[in-house]
Amino acid sequence: MTHIYGIVAHPVSHSLSPIMHNAAFKSLGIDAEYRAFDVKPEDLGAFMKILYKENIYGLNISMPHKEAVMDYVETDDIAKDIGAVNTIFRENDKFVGTNTDWIGIIEPLLKRTELKDKKVMIVGAGGAAKAACYGLKKQGADVVVVNRTYDHAESLATKFGLKASKDPIEAEIIINCTCVGLENPEKSPVKEEVFLYAQIAFDVIYGGSETKFIRDAKRAGALTISGEEMLLHQGYACFEGWTGKKAPKEVMQESITEA
Repeated sequence: MTHIYGIVAHPVSHSLSPIMHNAAFKSLGIDAEYRAFDVKPEDLGAFMKILYKENIYGLNISMPHKEAVMDYVETDDIAKDIGAVNTIFRENDKFVGTNTDWIGIIEPLLKRTELKDKKVMIVGAGGAAKAACYGLKKQGADVVVVNRTYDHAESLATKFGLKASKDPIEAEIIINCTCVGLENPEKSPVKEEVFLYAQIAFDVIYGGSETKFIRDAKRAGALTISGEEMLLHQGYACFEGWTGKKAPKEVMQESITEA
Protein backbone atom coordinates (compact mmCIF):
# COMPACT_ATOMS: atom_id res chain seq x y z
CA MET A 1 0.00 0.00 0.00
CA THR A 2 1.30 3.42 -0.96
CA HIS A 3 2.43 5.46 2.04
CA ILE A 4 1.22 9.05 2.01
CA TYR A 5 3.34 11.98 3.12
CA GLY A 6 2.69 15.69 2.70
CA ILE A 7 2.97 19.30 3.72
CA VAL A 8 0.35 21.13 5.78
CA ALA A 9 0.35 24.89 5.29
CA HIS A 10 -1.76 27.91 4.34
CA PRO A 11 -1.13 28.98 1.66
CA VAL A 12 0.59 25.91 0.23
CA SER A 13 0.55 26.35 -3.55
CA HIS A 14 4.10 27.80 -3.59
CA SER A 15 5.60 24.77 -1.86
CA LEU A 16 8.31 22.81 -3.67
CA SER A 17 8.29 20.04 -1.07
CA PRO A 18 6.06 17.72 -3.16
CA ILE A 19 8.42 17.97 -6.13
CA MET A 20 11.49 17.39 -3.97
CA HIS A 21 10.18 14.43 -1.97
CA ASN A 22 8.38 12.71 -4.83
CA ALA A 23 11.60 12.85 -6.85
CA ALA A 24 13.42 11.27 -3.89
CA PHE A 25 10.84 8.50 -3.48
CA LYS A 26 10.96 7.72 -7.20
CA SER A 27 14.76 7.63 -7.35
CA LEU A 28 14.91 5.04 -4.54
CA GLY A 29 11.91 3.02 -5.73
CA ILE A 30 9.88 3.74 -2.58
CA ASP A 31 6.12 3.21 -2.87
CA ALA A 32 5.14 6.59 -1.46
CA GLU A 33 3.43 9.80 -2.52
CA TYR A 34 3.92 13.31 -1.13
CA ARG A 35 0.95 15.69 -1.30
CA ALA A 36 0.17 19.32 -0.48
CA PHE A 37 -2.58 19.98 2.07
CA ASP A 38 -3.88 23.55 2.21
CA VAL A 39 -5.31 23.83 5.71
CA LYS A 40 -6.61 27.07 7.18
CA PRO A 41 -5.79 27.75 10.84
CA GLU A 42 -9.39 27.22 11.92
CA ASP A 43 -9.42 23.81 10.19
CA LEU A 44 -6.19 22.41 11.65
CA GLY A 45 -7.88 20.51 14.47
CA ALA A 46 -10.30 18.77 12.12
CA PHE A 47 -7.48 17.89 9.74
CA MET A 48 -5.32 16.38 12.46
CA LYS A 49 -8.20 14.18 13.63
CA ILE A 50 -8.40 12.41 10.27
CA LEU A 51 -4.70 11.46 10.27
CA TYR A 52 -5.39 8.25 12.14
CA LYS A 53 -7.98 7.19 9.55
CA GLU A 54 -5.71 7.79 6.57
CA ASN A 55 -2.61 6.02 5.26
CA ILE A 56 -0.42 8.98 6.25
CA TYR A 57 3.06 8.21 7.56
CA GLY A 58 4.68 11.62 7.74
CA LEU A 59 4.00 15.33 7.36
CA ASN A 60 5.85 18.58 7.09
CA ILE A 61 4.24 21.46 8.96
CA SER A 62 4.72 24.98 7.66
CA MET A 63 3.36 28.47 8.28
CA PRO A 64 1.12 29.20 10.12
CA HIS A 65 0.80 25.86 11.95
CA LYS A 66 4.23 25.11 13.44
CA GLU A 67 3.25 26.02 16.98
CA ALA A 68 -0.48 25.23 16.94
CA VAL A 69 0.09 21.66 15.74
CA MET A 70 1.84 20.83 19.01
CA ASP A 71 -1.61 20.56 20.60
CA TYR A 72 -2.40 17.53 18.43
CA VAL A 73 0.72 15.34 18.53
CA GLU A 74 3.30 14.06 20.97
CA THR A 75 6.60 15.93 20.68
CA ASP A 76 10.21 14.86 21.04
CA ASP A 77 12.78 16.76 23.10
CA ILE A 78 13.98 18.87 20.15
CA ALA A 79 10.47 20.08 19.34
CA LYS A 80 9.83 20.78 23.03
CA ASP A 81 13.05 22.78 23.34
CA ILE A 82 12.33 24.79 20.19
CA GLY A 83 8.62 25.20 20.87
CA ALA A 84 7.61 24.41 17.29
CA VAL A 85 7.10 21.38 15.03
CA ASN A 86 7.90 21.20 11.33
CA THR A 87 7.95 17.41 10.91
CA ILE A 88 5.58 14.67 12.03
CA PHE A 89 6.27 10.96 11.77
CA ARG A 90 4.14 7.94 12.51
CA GLU A 91 5.32 5.73 15.34
CA ASN A 92 3.12 2.65 15.56
CA ASP A 93 -0.35 4.06 16.36
CA LYS A 94 0.68 7.58 17.28
CA PHE A 95 2.09 10.67 15.60
CA VAL A 96 5.19 12.36 16.97
CA GLY A 97 6.36 15.88 16.17
CA THR A 98 9.98 16.91 15.80
CA ASN A 99 11.85 19.83 14.24
CA THR A 100 14.40 19.81 11.41
CA ASP A 101 14.09 23.53 10.61
CA TRP A 102 17.08 24.30 12.81
CA ILE A 103 19.19 21.98 10.63
CA GLY A 104 17.86 23.75 7.54
CA ILE A 105 19.05 27.07 8.93
CA ILE A 106 22.37 26.06 10.48
CA GLU A 107 23.80 23.85 7.71
CA PRO A 108 23.72 26.52 4.94
CA LEU A 109 25.36 29.00 7.32
CA LEU A 110 28.11 26.59 8.35
CA LYS A 111 28.98 26.08 4.69
CA ARG A 112 29.95 29.75 4.59
CA THR A 113 31.25 30.68 8.02
CA GLU A 114 31.86 29.64 11.60
CA LEU A 115 29.06 30.78 13.87
CA LYS A 116 30.72 30.95 17.27
CA ASP A 117 30.61 34.54 18.57
CA LYS A 118 29.14 35.82 15.28
CA LYS A 119 26.71 38.72 15.76
CA VAL A 120 23.37 37.52 14.36
CA MET A 121 20.08 39.38 14.06
CA ILE A 122 16.99 37.20 13.80
CA VAL A 123 13.98 39.02 12.40
CA GLY A 124 10.74 37.46 13.60
CA ALA A 125 9.51 35.51 16.61
CA GLY A 126 7.51 32.62 15.15
CA GLY A 127 8.31 28.97 14.51
CA ALA A 128 11.23 29.56 12.15
CA ALA A 129 12.76 32.12 14.52
CA LYS A 130 12.54 29.63 17.37
CA ALA A 131 14.39 27.03 15.30
CA ALA A 132 17.03 29.61 14.39
CA CYS A 133 17.52 30.58 18.04
CA TYR A 134 17.88 26.94 19.04
CA GLY A 135 20.47 26.17 16.37
CA LEU A 136 22.47 29.37 16.75
CA LYS A 137 22.57 29.02 20.53
CA LYS A 138 24.03 25.52 20.08
CA GLN A 139 26.71 27.04 17.84
CA GLY A 140 27.62 29.75 20.33
CA ALA A 141 26.50 32.72 18.20
CA ASP A 142 25.77 36.15 19.69
CA VAL A 143 22.08 36.45 18.82
CA VAL A 144 19.66 39.36 19.01
CA VAL A 145 15.97 38.89 18.23
CA VAL A 146 14.05 41.74 16.59
CA ASN A 147 10.32 41.64 15.95
CA ARG A 148 7.52 44.02 15.04
CA THR A 149 5.99 43.26 18.46
CA TYR A 150 8.82 43.71 20.94
CA ASP A 151 7.15 41.66 23.68
CA HIS A 152 7.26 38.62 21.40
CA ALA A 153 10.94 39.22 20.63
CA GLU A 154 11.74 39.58 24.32
CA SER A 155 9.82 36.44 25.21
CA LEU A 156 11.64 34.39 22.57
CA ALA A 157 15.05 35.76 23.50
CA THR A 158 14.45 35.05 27.18
CA LYS A 159 13.45 31.46 26.41
CA PHE A 160 16.86 30.77 24.87
CA GLY A 161 18.96 33.07 27.04
CA LEU A 162 19.52 35.50 24.18
CA LYS A 163 18.98 39.24 23.68
CA ALA A 164 16.13 41.21 22.15
CA SER A 165 16.00 44.67 20.60
CA LYS A 166 13.21 47.03 19.67
CA ASP A 167 15.17 48.23 16.66
CA PRO A 168 17.42 46.56 14.06
CA ILE A 169 21.06 46.26 15.08
CA GLU A 170 24.42 46.12 13.31
CA ALA A 171 24.95 42.41 12.66
CA GLU A 172 27.29 40.20 10.65
CA ILE A 173 24.43 37.82 9.81
CA ILE A 174 20.78 38.77 9.30
CA ILE A 175 18.09 36.10 9.05
CA ASN A 176 14.54 36.83 7.95
CA CYS A 177 12.31 34.36 9.81
CA THR A 178 9.06 36.18 9.04
CA CYS A 179 6.61 35.51 6.21
CA VAL A 180 7.06 39.07 4.89
CA GLY A 181 7.91 38.69 1.22
CA LEU A 182 6.10 35.37 0.76
CA GLU A 183 2.97 36.68 -0.93
CA ASN A 184 4.53 39.96 -2.05
CA PRO A 185 8.26 39.71 -2.84
CA GLU A 186 8.40 43.53 -3.05
CA LYS A 187 8.03 43.77 0.72
CA SER A 188 10.83 43.34 3.25
CA PRO A 189 10.69 43.15 7.05
CA VAL A 190 13.72 45.47 7.34
CA LYS A 191 15.00 48.65 5.71
CA GLU A 192 17.81 48.44 3.18
CA GLU A 193 20.32 50.24 5.41
CA VAL A 194 20.43 47.35 7.92
CA PHE A 195 22.57 45.41 5.43
CA LEU A 196 25.42 47.95 5.49
CA TYR A 197 27.34 45.89 8.07
CA ALA A 198 26.05 42.45 7.09
CA GLN A 199 28.32 39.76 5.70
CA ILE A 200 25.51 37.22 5.18
CA ALA A 201 21.75 37.61 4.69
CA PHE A 202 19.49 34.55 4.90
CA ASP A 203 15.82 34.62 3.88
CA VAL A 204 13.88 31.51 4.90
CA ILE A 205 11.24 32.37 2.29
CA TYR A 206 11.50 30.82 -1.14
CA GLY A 207 9.45 31.06 -4.30
CA GLY A 208 9.49 32.04 -7.93
CA SER A 209 10.67 35.59 -7.31
CA GLU A 210 13.72 36.87 -5.46
CA THR A 211 12.58 38.75 -2.37
CA LYS A 212 13.31 42.40 -1.68
CA PHE A 213 15.18 41.25 1.43
CA ILE A 214 17.63 39.30 -0.76
CA ARG A 215 17.90 42.02 -3.42
CA ASP A 216 18.65 44.70 -0.82
CA ALA A 217 21.29 42.50 0.79
CA LYS A 218 22.99 41.85 -2.55
CA ARG A 219 23.12 45.56 -3.31
CA ALA A 220 24.86 46.10 0.02
CA GLY A 221 27.45 43.46 -0.88
CA ALA A 222 26.34 40.70 1.48
CA LEU A 223 26.44 37.01 0.63
CA THR A 224 22.87 35.76 0.36
CA ILE A 225 21.16 32.48 1.19
CA SER A 226 17.68 31.78 -0.11
CA GLY A 227 14.98 29.65 1.43
CA GLU A 228 15.61 26.87 -1.10
CA GLU A 229 18.72 25.90 0.85
CA MET A 230 16.78 25.71 4.09
CA LEU A 231 14.13 23.65 2.30
CA LEU A 232 16.72 21.17 1.07
CA HIS A 233 18.63 20.67 4.31
CA GLN A 234 15.56 20.28 6.50
CA GLY A 235 14.12 18.05 3.76
CA TYR A 236 17.13 15.71 3.83
CA ALA A 237 16.64 15.25 7.56
CA CYS A 238 12.87 14.69 7.19
CA PHE A 239 13.32 12.11 4.44
CA GLU A 240 15.89 10.12 6.38
CA GLY A 241 13.75 10.21 9.51
CA TRP A 242 10.67 8.98 7.65
CA THR A 243 12.26 6.28 5.52
CA GLY A 244 15.39 5.21 7.37
CA LYS A 245 17.25 5.61 4.08
CA LYS A 246 19.98 8.05 3.10
CA ALA A 247 18.46 11.03 1.29
CA PRO A 248 19.31 11.20 -2.44
CA LYS A 249 20.61 14.76 -2.07
CA GLU A 250 21.60 15.33 -5.70
CA VAL A 251 18.19 14.19 -6.94
CA MET A 252 16.39 16.42 -4.45
CA GLN A 253 18.56 19.41 -5.31
CA GLU A 254 18.12 18.92 -9.05
CA SER A 255 14.34 18.72 -8.65
CA ILE A 256 14.30 22.06 -6.83
CA THR A 257 16.62 23.68 -9.37
CA GLU A 258 14.43 22.53 -12.27
CA ALA A 259 11.27 23.68 -10.50
